[in-house]
Amino acid sequence: MSDLFEPPQERSSKIHRAIAVGGLIVLWLALFVDVLQWLVCLNGGFSSKANLLSHLWPYFSFGGALAGLAARGMPNILRSIPTVWLLVSLVFLLGKQMVPKVSLLPPLGATLRVMTLNLGNAQGSRPRAVSYLRQRRNVDILFLQEVHTGPGFRDRKSLEAALGGRLRHMAWFPAAPDKKHVLGLGVLSRYPLQEIRPLKLPAGEAAGKCSELAALTAKVRVRNRLVRLATAHLCPPALPWMDDWGDSTGITYRSISGWWSGMRVFEYTRRSQLDFLSTLAEGGVEPLILGGDLSTTPYSLDLRRFNGVLRSAFAERGMGFGFTYSLGFLGARIDHIFSSAGLSARSASVADVDISDHNPVEAVFEVLPTAKGKN
Repeated sequence: MSDLFEPPQERSSKIHRAIAVGGLIVLWLALFVDVLQWLVCLNGGFSSKANLLSHLWPYFSFGGALAGLAARGMPNILRSIPTVWLLVSLVFLLGKQMVPKVSLLPPLGATLRVMTLNLGNAQGSRPRAVSYLRQRRNVDILFLQEVHTGPGFRDRKSLEAALGGRLRHMAWFPAAPDKKHVLGLGVLSRYPLQEIRPLKLPAGEAAGKCSELAALTAKVRVRNRLVRLATAHLCPPALPWMDDWGDSTGITYRSISGWWSGMRVFEYTRRSQLDFLSTLAEGGVEPLILGGDLSTTPYSLDLRRFNGVLRSAFAERGMGFGFTYSLGFLGARIDHIFSSAGLSARSASVADVDISDHNPVEAVFEVLPTAKGKN
C-alpha cells in the first residue's frame, strides 16, 4: 500500500534499476553461451545442446550486446568487458560476410551456374516456384529438395513440363512415385547425367522422416572434365511443437519433455550425415558440388565437420546474411552450395523471392583445369 504513495521519481528510479539489473543478467548469460561455443569449437568437441544453440549463435551475441546497453547504471567494468567480448565475437563470426569481395579475373575454364531450392510443403506456392525456375534460363544445374509425390502434388510432372526443354537431363529420388516418402530429391541438368545413384544417409536411432533421408548423386562432363553432383536434405533439428514426421503437435509438457530428451538423436544424426557427405567428397577423383537443405546454419558446430574438404560458395563469394529460411522473426541460412578442390566459386547469392518457405541459393563455379593424363 505504501508503494501507492511513493513519489513518481522514486518509483521510476526503481523501474530503471530493475531494467538495468535484468539487462546485466542477460548480458552475462549471453557471454556464458558465447564463451561456451568458442571453447567447444576450438577444442573440436561436440555436444548436442551446444550444437543446437550454435545454430543461432550470432543472435545470442548480438542480443547480449544490446542488453548491455539497457544495463546503464551498473558498474562499467561489469558492462564493458562482456559487451566488447560479444562485439568482437560477432566480428569473427560475421565480419567476412559484411566486406565486399575482390573482383576476379575472367575465367579461364568452363563455368557452371548452380541453384538449390527446397520447394517446401505448401501446395499454393508451387506455381510461383515453377514460374521462377522457368525464368532462370541461365542455370546449368538445379538441385531440388522436398519434391513431393503425395496427394495434391504434381511436382515431377509440372517441373518436367516447365523445364524439360532447357534442363533436359533429370534424376529423381525416389525414382518411382512413392506416397510414403516425404523428402524427395531432384537433380536437373543442361548436361547429360551419368552414374546416377541414390545413397542412403546414416540415420542412427532417428525415426520419422530422418530415417528415410538420402543423397542423390550423379556426374556431368563439362569440357572433357567430369564433375560430381550431390544434393541432400539432412535431418532437421527437433522442435518441441512437431513430431518426428514434421507434423504439428502443439506445445505440451509431454512434447517439451520428449523434445529435450530426444534432441540428442537429431543432432547426432545430422552430424553423422555431414560426416558421410565429407567422406563422399574425399572419396572421388573428380571435384564435387554439393547443394541442398543441410538443416544447419553457417555458424553451427556440426558444419565444421567438412573441415575444409568442402567450401561454402556463399562464404567465399557471397555478401550479407543470405537468409534462406525464417522461423518467426529469426532468419538463418540453412540451404547451402559447397564445392571441393578443382572448382572455384566466382559468385554466390540468395534471392529474396516468395516461391517457397525457403529462398533459393545460386552460385557460379569455374571448373579449374587439371594436369594432363588426369580426369
